Amino acid sequence: MTPTTSMPTFSIVMPAYNSEETIGPAIESVLRQTRADFELIIVDDGSTDGTASRVQPYLRDKRIRLISQSNLGPAAARNMALAHAGGAYVSLLDSDDLWLPRYLETMDATLDANPTAAVAYTSNAWILDDATGRIKRARRVKAVSPRHPVDSTPPQEFFRALLERGNFVFVGVTIHSGVLDGVGNFREELRGPEDYEMWLRVAARGYGFVRCRAKLAVYREKPGQLSSDTRRMLRAAEHVYRIVAAEYDIQDDLRQLARQRMQEQARLLSTLDSRQSRRVPRLLRRPYSVLSRMRNFYTRPPREIREAFPNLTRPDFELETLHRRVDELTRTDRK
Repeated sequence: MTPTTSMPTFSIVMPAYNSEETIGPAIESVLRQTRADFELIIVDDGSTDGTASRVQPYLRDKRIRLISQSNLGPAAARNMALAHAGGAYVSLLDSDDLWLPRYLETMDATLDANPTAAVAYTSNAWILDDATGRIKRARRVKAVSPRHPVDSTPPQEFFRALLERGNFVFVGVTIHSGVLDGVGNFREELRGPEDYEMWLRVAARGYGFVRCRAKLAVYREKPGQLSSDTRRMLRAAEHVYRIVAAEYDIQDDLRQLARQRMQEQARLLSTLDSRQSRRVPRLLRRPYSVLSRMRNFYTRPPREIREAFPNLTRPDFELETLHRRVDELTRTDRK
């Protein structure tokens, strides 16, 4: 696509920390979009690897900018990018995830078709297992199923669903930039669920959401990412619900629901260690059934993935790799 010179429609926000191995494909997925009217703002959040060097060749494209800061966390990096954003929409893309080529085009069409919505999001995505280079079958996140048409779901109902079910606003979010001007920045003290708190805040302020059912993104699962740390995520979620209960201007029943959710996270934290110490890991009890399930869990990369990212996946997947993955999961279970 030919780069545009006018004000961009989309400001793409990409925080990056030690992402030298994944940021190149993430940027390439942006450059392959069927819409060229975007700017890509990358914030290097104090990386200690070659992240900045990997970005440098792409800076020849005037739509791409690189900002460097000390390590302050993903929320601070997103806020830095937002401070430099000029598009009508803000689209969020992490430096290890990917978009299918029609992502921006589809988000624009979805928001145009749903004028009461301020946020468009996907509820599922293709999953790339970084350890094996294989695409897993699409994972369906707990998606809200409103009684009303999606474009007329009352924001309060959506807010309640977010509180009850957790963050089902999955990878692939585009939002009207004016909404962020009105609700404020991402909370920088939250590392992990800062996006969840943002969507709760946006819904609590009365803005509408619309779900796009198409799988438009590839979510990369890899060892050591924040979402794999159960204790950390439970503590962070408890913090989010505490913020909602203490600070949000919401009805009393919703405030009580936030307190209940906060207490649930605390109970889960308190029982996590004792529960794990008492049980024999399932992976040790039924290793062969686990292997069978894992074989079924992997699939041939779908056509759209093969066409968009021909070098992303590995076609071979040996039994030895399955055993190695089971061993890794077993060690994690023991901790």
